[in-house]
Amino acid sequence: MFGRMFPLPAEELFFEGSLSEKRLRERAITILTAMTERPGVAMTAAFDNPRESRNAYNFFHNDRMSLMALLDTATRALSLTLRELPEGTTVLSVQDTTEINLSTQTAMEGLGTLGNVKNHGLMLHTALAVDTDGCPMGLLHAHTWARPPKERGKATTRRQRPFDDKESARWWDTIVACEEAVGRPGLLLHISDRESDIFTLFSRAHTAFVRLLVRAGQDRCVEGEHVSLWAHVASFADTSSRRTIDVAARPATKTKPARAARQAVVAVAFGPVVLRAPHGGQGTIPLWAIRVREVAPPPGEERIEWVLLTSDPIGTEDDAWLRVEWYGDRWVIEEYFKVLKTGCRIEARQFESRPPFEIALGLSMLAAVELLALTKRARIAPDDPASAVLSTDAAHVLRQHAASHHRSYPDPMSVHDAVVEIAILGGYQNRSCDGPPGWITLWRGYQRLTALLEGYLLARAAPPG
Repeated sequence: MFGRMFPLPAEELFFEGSLSEKRLRERAITILTAMTERPGVAMTAAFDNPRESRNAYNFFHNDRMSLMALLDTATRALSLTLRELPEGTTVLSVQDTTEINLSTQTAMEGLGTLGNVKNHGLMLHTALAVDTDGCPMGLLHAHTWARPPKERGKATTRRQRPFDDKESARWWDTIVACEEAVGRPGLLLHISDRESDIFTLFSRAHTAFVRLLVRAGQDRCVEGEHVSLWAHVASFADTSSRRTIDVAARPATKTKPARAARQAVVAVAFGPVVLRAPHGGQGTIPLWAIRVREVAPPPGEERIEWVLLTSDPIGTEDDAWLRVEWYGDRWVIEEYFKVLKTGCRIEARQFESRPPFEIALGLSMLAAVELLALTKRARIAPDDPASAVLSTDAAHVLRQHAASHHRSYPDPMSVHDAVVEIAILGGYQNRSCDGPPGWITLWRGYQRLTALLEGYLLARAAPPG
């Protein structure tokens, strides 16, 4: 899409001179590569050489390293590359928060409370660069914090506290960090869910000419005859076209029943809206509203209906549908968190204090981008050459293994063929009734491919005789 491949390889994320010492740079590259090739394993299993394992743990405990130092380097490399993309490009900056549950780490210091008072760990807020095809490009920003137990219940006083003193300021702080890093106004479209439906966020973005796409989470006061946001968007007329969207499964909650995954036929409507400051405050913000509504929900099922608020002008039906598609890519960050926790097993990392754990977290976050991108590329660009996801040697080994089991592929292999063959190594049956392989199956196969590749390279390097 852009003339170069994302995510950036480890050698580019940690470029020459990026860390304080050449040795630290080399170790960062080595550990990140190992985490990508053998996701989720301890460092003792990530390396065949015990010396390399010791080097990894020494890296995590090095006083010159920190989560900020590690990620600042990698995000700077990505940001400089994004800055050079063609004029008119849009990159989606998708952000969200997740809990890192470290309740099993009873010896680790520096942790805080989580949503469940019985659990403890860290909060992680992340901004992921995603292309408009829905493939992760890299990590734009991330920060962690621990909630002190004494601050539980502060939500009841949130209206009395300044915006910048609240946890919700993270949405704006992340936007500022991403915009400053990329340094190219208009390139990023910041996408977030209903939790970021905050008037101050809209106000600051409007003043700074920052692009936003946010799902509305509350009925706001608006200018005009309809007074409220929900009534205002209800007055919009549906456009003539219909599209089918995938609706994710939802577990039951206190307020809503469980929902099975399904496909829904939806219509779109759009129009301008002017938000009024809440709670008697002063000021208005001009935005565009897009309503997405299911045409005919199945009997007994709740109708799918979203309202999106954006600073991008929506002048046509195509403009509206494009933002709906882009908002759908917000789900990539949910998948990313699953990769980080289930695939990279970050919550199982054993450390006695927070700083070395956070360095391992930072490298795991970079590895998770690469691992998720492998799955996404197969679905988005299946006909690209396998060199987009594999080295020449790895592709050769994969073809040879397939041939030994009477499976043949064109030369060069496509991304689709490579991913299917990797998935087969991970237990995928590749039957006509099977859906596309998931990332867990792919990782199992990728680990087997790595072992096969290591054997191939050792055999090739062996002296004759």
